[in-house]
Amino acid sequence: MTADRLRDNLALLGLSSKEIEVYLTILDHGTATVSQVVDDSEASQRHVYQMCERLHERGLVVLNDHVRPSVVRAQTPDSAVQNIESHLDELESDIESALAGKQVTDLEVELVKSAPTLEKRWRRYIGAAENEVFVCLPASVFGRFADALADAVDRGLLVYVLLTEPGSASVDGSDVAGRASLARRWGYEPHPLLTTDRERVVLDEPKLLVNGPAAGSAISLSRSAVADNLFNTYVSNYWAIGTEIFRREPASLPASFSRLRSAVVHATLHEQAGQSLTATLTTREDESGRIVEMTDVPVVGIRQGLLEPFTNEFPIENSLRVEFEGEVVAVGGPNSTIEPYEALDVHLHAGK
Repeated sequence: MTADRLRDNLALLGLSSKEIEVYLTILDHGTATVSQVVDDSEASQRHVYQMCERLHERGLVVLNDHVRPSVVRAQTPDSAVQNIESHLDELESDIESALAGKQVTDLEVELVKSAPTLEKRWRRYIGAAENEVFVCLPASVFGRFADALADAVDRGLLVYVLLTEPGSASVDGSDVAGRASLARRWGYEPHPLLTTDRERVVLDEPKLLVNGPAAGSAISLSRSAVADNLFNTYVSNYWAIGTEIFRREPASLPASFSRLRSAVVHATLHEQAGQSLTATLTTREDESGRIVEMTDVPVVGIRQGLLEPFTNEFPIENSLRVEFEGEVVAVGGPNSTIEPYEALDVHLHAGK
């Protein structure tokens, strides 16, 4: 650390040049009388006392003016940073209130260098998700996001949780019940990943969530096809070889889904429970682009790699097979290339 960098960072926090000089003097002493600070800072006692009061309000020092002579003590690093973070949290909340109802978009690409900021990004994106959330993270830090994930489950989202090292061996279904729709564990340490709604992704390549400060930055992307690509990569390679520890109960029927993948999961849960299904689907025919309505068609097959036993023939295959106009056709998800139909909306009903 250099004195210049410390001055620059303090200035970014809004400290005036005089406050910075007084604070640096206090840091040199650790604990000092106000008179000592006056002697070393070449400022008047009145100005030094005012600066000490402001630094006290910021949580950087403790000013004890109930004794004579008055004593000022630098806060420990963790206490100082915690006090700064509390002010930043208040600032973030105030800005969010001021922007409520206004159109503001996230940065499409953001580099995140601190664990607290990264944790806030995870919480923000989980809270903003509308359809599905996928998290791959060490079991040791799962508790930090348990409440945000529980809220996502309560909102009816499909939440995939892959728990990894450190700590994966000690978790079971009771640890994730109510906080995940499907959960697995894997005894290795891939980079923590969050994806939501096929749009947002946060890849923690330096593992800030686990190790704290590290070389490099986590990457946050919005409105990006990278989200779905990374989801597919993690599901195909890590999810598939993990061990299932939890699965939710199937949704009550009839049920509607705006995402094919969610419909596939619940259809699989019902099928494995012995329930036959019919579906009403709004689809787009890949070849012509025309909208095709399939009403009350029997579901005769499911291809998926999300719930064991897996039935997919290739890693990212998730589709429904239905009887439509006298033949069995495959209905896939967005941008499907193998299936001739892309599902735009899915309604599942109990079979007749």
